[in-house]
Amino acid sequence: MPRHLRSPVSQMNQVKSSPRKRARSKVVTQEKIDKRIAAGDGQGVREEYVPWIKVRAFASHGTSHIVPGVKVHRAHHLLSNAEYHYHVILEHDRSIIDIREQFPLLPAVETHAIASSLNIRPPVYPGTSIPLVLTTDFLITQVDSAGKERLVARSMKYAKEIEDASKAEQDRLLEKLEIERLFWARRDIEWKLVLYERLSQVRIRNLLILRSYALISPALVTEKNISRMLEVISAARTEEIPLKTLLLKMAKSLYMEYMGVKCLFFHLLWVGMLKIDLNSKIIELSKPLHVEEMNLIEFSSGEVSRHA
Repeated sequence: MPRHLRSPVSQMNQVKSSPRKRARSKVVTQEKIDKRIAAGDGQGVREEYVPWIKVRAFASHGTSHIVPGVKVHRAHHLLSNAEYHYHVILEHDRSIIDIREQFPLLPAVETHAIASSLNIRPPVYPGTSIPLVLTTDFLITQVDSAGKERLVARSMKYAKEIEDASKAEQDRLLEKLEIERLFWARRDIEWKLVLYERLSQVRIRNLLILRSYALISPALVTEKNISRMLEVISAARTEEIPLKTLLLKMAKSLYMEYMGVKCLFFHLLWVGMLKIDLNSKIIELSKPLHVEEMNLIEFSSGEVSRHA
């Protein structure tokens, strides 16, 4: 039968079906772990660091975040709102120069051995006998007032999550945390558990506001603009006038548009050249905000914060 007279059905029946791709197995093998390590996962510093756990591979019920860093300029993979908010606190701390989230405790055989020494059932991947690669939520590099670097490790948990767990779940969580603590103790690195509920929620909300202005146009951040802004603040009773009124006054004095002044003002709050009490109340344009300015010498010398 000529091709043009064939029925559509007969033509469809002659179409060869392409072979289906074999689904990738989700079972963890030591070979897969070794390949990840060889590829650089969980290694590097600052912009070159690669988190061991990434958001796309983690079931987090919609609370995970991939956040462009404003201190370390790479994507940060944060697995909960608690991790995200703590990350913002760390970014604001001037003493911190590197933040490595989802840091793997390698080699896994070491954590396996620590568990065995404690008579704890070693964590393994489901359905296997392969040692689970445990992770610490944050490995942080700090610089002290003398310029010396040190590492600290922090794990983040919700207190409510622990309280609501069964006795067996609580016991297992505490066992894993003890393994983690001993892993870092062997390296003389301080480890602490951070409970989200103990963080200042007012501080977090303020830092989330200010973080939006961490990176602004260099054309705004000039010595002339900063000096004039500091002069206006020094002469004003900032605790007596609404913040928006203060910003409008600065815009007039600096011959700048209101939004430009607002960006610069919030940026200086973020970097610490202007000081406010971040823990007392939420920043609102309609309300006064007591502001203190730091002189350039004080600012350049830095204040070592302790939020980690």
